[in-house]
Amino acid sequence: MVEHKDIQNPDDYGDGDYAKFEMKLFSTNTKKSELEEICMILAHIPDKRAQDLLKKFKDSERADEVEWLDIAADEGQFHYLSPMNEQEERDYLALKVVQEIEDQIIELEVEYDNLKLDLEKKEIEQEAIKELVKNGEIDKDEELGFHDYKIMLESQMEDLEKQIFLKEKIFEQIKKSIKTKKYKDVDSMYMRNIHF
Repeated sequence: MVEHKDIQNPDDYGDGDYAKFEMKLFSTNTKKSELEEICMILAHIPDKRAQDLLKKFKDSERADEVEWLDIAADEGQFHYLSPMNEQEERDYLALKVVQEIEDQIIELEVEYDNLKLDLEKKEIEQEAIKELVKNGEIDKDEELGFHDYKIMLESQMEDLEKQIFLKEKIFEQIKKSIKTKKYKDVDSMYMRNIHF
């Protein structure tokens, strides 16, 4: 296996270097050791171009030859996204807040869907009860309570809709407030693994 590298300075790599890396990564003539060396370098360049090239290689036919490629890509992504100044620190934290709010929205939507399902099931049950009362098979008192139960569930659902709406607005506003370009399209799944 190739020797681990320190974090590289992105300014040390230009168009020619990236063209050479790409040519070698996708050539059938490149030795496994060269593939590993290039992947190790790319994983330690905190730059979008390096990370994009590493991702592109991950989808190639030769990617399996670098057994630790997934780890290298994750490490590269980590180095690339690590904040380097005060604004990036603020935006990185904002990404974490966005991910947490997204999780909260999902939880609220699940809760809403469960209440809606409960109401639909109760409505089916109530229809059956009404029919049985109409046919004289059960007592009219069996119909009592459904109306109040329905109002209670609808009120809870309405409250959840308001909470979801508010969380979505906050989510959108925080996303808009992120100024650092490299953070604008980060998948929230990535931030689930980041703990402050």
